[in-house]
Amino acid sequence: MDGADIIELDSSGRLLIPKKLIKDGGISKEVVLASVMNKIEIWDKDRYEKAVTYDPDEFARLAEQVMGEIKTEKP
Repeated sequence: MDGADIIELDSSGRLLIPKKLIKDGGISKEVVLASVMNKIEIWDKDRYEKAVTYDPDEFARLAEQVMGEIKTEKP
């Protein structure tokens, strides 16, 4: 929530993003709106895709670090 700000719609129903948030968020032309609980996050499209894209092998390594080696029984 660092850098979050409450923004209200203008009289035309538009969401006007403060310039500071545009700059701090690295927002360019294309954006992604992501819902988080009762909030809406506005992301630069390229930054969002980079943040949510993961390598399954890297995820498995991280999961093993956190949870330890998981042994499965073979049927």
